[in-house]
Amino acid sequence: MAAPGFKTLCCLFLFVVASVLIADKAVCRRDALSISVGGLWDLSGDHRKEGQAAYMAAKKAVECLNSQGGIGGRPLELVVADTKGEPGRLLLEARNLVEQKKVVALLGPTSETLIPVLRNYAEAHNVPMVLTSGDDPLLPFRKKESVCWTYSISPSLGPAIKALFREFARAGLEPVAPLVAHNAQGKRASLWLQGYGPEYHLRVLPPQNFGLHDTDVVSQLQQFKEEGAQVIMAWGPRSWGPVLLRSAKRMGITVAVPVQLLSSDMLKKYTGSFRLWTAAPPVLLGYDIPLSHPCAFIVNRFMKTMGKEAMGFSVEECLAAGAAWDALHLTAMGLRTSSTATHSDLRQALEDLDQKYYGVMGVFKPRERDHSGLVPSSLIVLERGTNGWRPVISSSRRR
Repeated sequence: MAAPGFKTLCCLFLFVVASVLIADKAVCRRDALSISVGGLWDLSGDHRKEGQAAYMAAKKAVECLNSQGGIGGRPLELVVADTKGEPGRLLLEARNLVEQKKVVALLGPTSETLIPVLRNYAEAHNVPMVLTSGDDPLLPFRKKESVCWTYSISPSLGPAIKALFREFARAGLEPVAPLVAHNAQGKRASLWLQGYGPEYHLRVLPPQNFGLHDTDVVSQLQQFKEEGAQVIMAWGPRSWGPVLLRSAKRMGITVAVPVQLLSSDMLKKYTGSFRLWTAAPPVLLGYDIPLSHPCAFIVNRFMKTMGKEAMGFSVEECLAAGAAWDALHLTAMGLRTSSTATHSDLRQALEDLDQKYYGVMGVFKPRERDHSGLVPSSLIVLERGTNGWRPVISSSRRR
């Protein structure tokens, strides 16, 4: 006969073992039901600050989504790889996330120079991807572009031009002078700038080009000034921003740029000697966003969730964080409407969304013919002042 104390110990031991087994099984079941999304950002290297800001925002987004029940009760899992700004590393990590980690979608990259690598991989392997940088127009009906699996949450070329042209027309700023990079992206931008002129009844001058290694663009700006230009539309990479700033301050002409060109280095040197405009995502205003804006609630929620870190973000970090936040939420929106969490179902769900997504980067409704779907009116045309950004308020109207 076993002693009563021994029986008690045996029962206690069996209870503990059973509890551990049940807990392990629950953990395994939860992991099996989780849905993995892959993030590809530069957590080290030259663009590490933007990459780290994107990673932090993506983690916060996943926490928010999981606190609301995840995707039909299934938690989201964020799996992030450090791409270090290297194309080879990006490709290697993308393959690992898809083949080993079984992610349902890819988000990234940090730098727009890596977009072609990630885009080509996603299209070749039928993996949904949401770009968090660049201004590529993602129009699947164009025969030369392969964008069946590529989406974007970053302000694209068309909506940014429309937002700026709308304000130019209201303020009577014309002719518009396009100053673009001497490369394929610059040629594309000049065609779009000239193409949208008639829609807004604006006269657009023939474009001037600049080389990416030019130390100034004074001669191009001077020629535009002699032709009577009222506003310069400058389109180029972020690294070229300081060159534009140094050259434009001698001319006194209004200059408009995409947000992708802005940098903290450029803005630190801005002295207010000319008017600097941009078509910005709502997140750039932070807590100062007008309450009448349709994205005001989500921007304030984003700022509160991000905490004190967001208050110290540079313009690059702010945009990177906002894009990552929206990329996660847009992906989750697609997953909630897809029948299964597979690559093909998610892609179809994103094209078939029956409602708009209101994010910190703007209002989006991807569709079959436009894999960005950014609503131009959700961008805010801002002017840089000595105390930061403020919405442009046109003092006069041409029509």
